[in-house]
Amino acid sequence: MGLLSALRSRRSRHLGLWASLISSAALAGCSAVPQLPNVLYLAIGMSADQAIDGEAHQEVQDRLAPLEQGYRQLHPSTRFQFSLYPETDLGKTIRDRTQSGLGPDLLFLNGATALKLLDDGLVDPYPANARDTAQFNPGDLDRIRDRRGRLAGIPVLVQTQVACFNRKQLATPPATLDELLAASAKGRRIGLSADVINLFWTAGSLGAVESITNVVKGNPIEQQELNTLIRWLAWLQNANNQLRVTFYPNQQTVISEFLTGRLDWIPCNSVSLPRLRQRLGPHLGVSPLPDGVGGAASPVNRLRVLALGRSSSSAGRARALAFSRFSTNPMVQRVLTLGSQTVLPANRFVKVPVQSSEVLEAMETSQQESHVISSFLESIHAGDSRMNKVQAELTILLFGERSPEEVAATLVTAFQRSQ
Repeated sequence: MGLLSALRSRRSRHLGLWASLISSAALAGCSAVPQLPNVLYLAIGMSADQAIDGEAHQEVQDRLAPLEQGYRQLHPSTRFQFSLYPETDLGKTIRDRTQSGLGPDLLFLNGATALKLLDDGLVDPYPANARDTAQFNPGDLDRIRDRRGRLAGIPVLVQTQVACFNRKQLATPPATLDELLAASAKGRRIGLSADVINLFWTAGSLGAVESITNVVKGNPIEQQELNTLIRWLAWLQNANNQLRVTFYPNQQTVISEFLTGRLDWIPCNSVSLPRLRQRLGPHLGVSPLPDGVGGAASPVNRLRVLALGRSSSSAGRARALAFSRFSTNPMVQRVLTLGSQTVLPANRFVKVPVQSSEVLEAMETSQQESHVISSFLESIHAGDSRMNKVQAELTILLFGERSPEEVAATLVTAFQRSQ
């Protein structure tokens, strides 16, 4: 424990830099500090909807403590150094640190970000063998494999998109989109993020996933598919016109409003659950996202991976590979899942007793429902400029500046021209 004490100390960027310099020297086998243990430097990427503050540092430390303790039983001389970085700035941060020889041995981050860093030459391909890859669903590996077949990392955990609600306001969570709007009509306050990725779960509920996937791939779509795309866009615009449904610019704002008690129901990522539990206690409810006339919801789950930094010595690289493979061990994955109840195991052979927990059951449902969008996720890489176009058009739609028909036509044309 206490591995993040240097990070939480407000005394000192200087001490942090000094610790990094010492760690780098130890990894390089510098004779000036022979008394230091082996140090594994792990950089942790935080998503845009996660604030980096003292509470976040404590959550990460609590979540990773079982990994650290278990690994040190096998390798007692190894010590860990963790740092948290926003994933939006991770590329620049890793580039600067790598150029200074202070880059991390391992990065724990979203799979899409790892793929982008691999494309930019900021992480090394993961040298997975057949035994490594057999542990995971092929679709998960496809999400983090580039066009050359290289793996950007090794999957460790899955963070799922679920619904969170305040039991004091909602005795029973809405199971369908109609029930969600009906709850708002009865005075319940609903919060949604206008960010396209956090909204995409509604596309499955309205039967528009196949249409959107075809559009993103630049394929021509039939009139029936266009109609389902229009129906999805029309629902979003109509929802925004409801008195007690509010769209916020990002998911972090949605979480903040829920924590202050100004919202009664929100979609949320399971990584936010520790903070929500701390504030709401037994009043926090967790359920699957609502279905709809088009089928089940289509949650976008985050695949968290360990990627290899480029600054490691040969000994540091060996430690990084040993730790990453330890992290995917079925026993370790099970302990992480049951201990935190915020993530699901990436290892497909780990069975989780979902009936034992409302939260685990909701996350498992999310995991099953997310398979419908695997083709979409494989078509969109991190920072894809086409998603910027989608975001701009959805914002225009929500403000009522254009009709669903107009926005649908604009999206189809833009994506077909991008191919």
